[in-house]
Amino acid sequence: MIIIHRPNQTRKKDLALTMGFFDGVHLGHRELIRYVVHEAELRGLESAVLTFWPHPRLVLHKDPEKLRFLTTLNEKSKIIAKQGVDYLIVQEFTRDFFNLDPANFIKYLVTEYHVKHFVIGTDHRFGREARGNAELLKELSVELGFSLQVVSPIIIDNVDVSSTKIREALQKGNLSLANKMLGYPYLITGAVQTGNQIGRKIGFPTANVRPNDPLKMIPKEGVYAAIINVNNSIHMGMLNIGFRPTVDQNRKQTIEVNIFDFDQDIYHTGIEIALVKRLRNEKQFPSVEHLREQLVIDKKNALEALKHESFSDYQNLFLTLRAENNSNH
Repeated sequence: MIIIHRPNQTRKKDLALTMGFFDGVHLGHRELIRYVVHEAELRGLESAVLTFWPHPRLVLHKDPEKLRFLTTLNEKSKIIAKQGVDYLIVQEFTRDFFNLDPANFIKYLVTEYHVKHFVIGTDHRFGREARGNAELLKELSVELGFSLQVVSPIIIDNVDVSSTKIREALQKGNLSLANKMLGYPYLITGAVQTGNQIGRKIGFPTANVRPNDPLKMIPKEGVYAAIINVNNSIHMGMLNIGFRPTVDQNRKQTIEVNIFDFDQDIYHTGIEIALVKRLRNEKQFPSVEHLREQLVIDKKNALEALKHESFSDYQNLFLTLRAENNSNH
């Protein structure tokens, strides 16, 4: 897959294209991409996914402090690359672009990118005031000479799969529903930074993780069973998201991972964490000794939750993202 930003960066072949923000690249997104790749092969076209960066709400200053992403641009591009797409088009989102009339936006794609086939979801909106929709595309297809496929949403547990629903599930601690909708365990990629070493003193050394992107969606506080990739080596472990009320009064949220059977210095190293199961809420314990006793139980529960996980599956899932690899932001 080639990541491009302008029409003159393609190989000048006609395209089949789907478009959207694709946060999370969940099962619904991957269905659209599957159609695009398939139709491109059938029609002798090249396949393309068009996404936007930065997020419209950041540019338009619409509650940007509430904005959180399931995937960073880097994570998103790596997941899309695994779907067999020829091009990822990263369209810079500006105020001028926001004000583009929907019909003119489609004309731009058809004339500049040579799009011959569009694939969109039933509820997809585009262009100024989100006035563009499937009906407009149907009208324009005759005038501009392209074909169109409108794909129904994927439904899981009687809910249409969407990035919004996945964020809500993560906020509520419903990791199993979020992972079902994503089609893979939720990922946190970041770098290990120095902590206060309390875990080491009680036999559970933890790596303090700083996510690569400050806008990364962090799930509800609690303890999670996790699979971890560090230095291209995969391990089982458990993750705590929260405020460490037993040992820390600062009320600053931390993400700490205890990697089982692991004792290496990994400060400032890139780390990837797949959240497999949520084990419990964060609790305050009467003493550090009570906390240690609970961590023994947590480890047992985490090992039980992870015992059927295949490391080879995770080798394929992990995206070998590194903190310094954000060149396409």
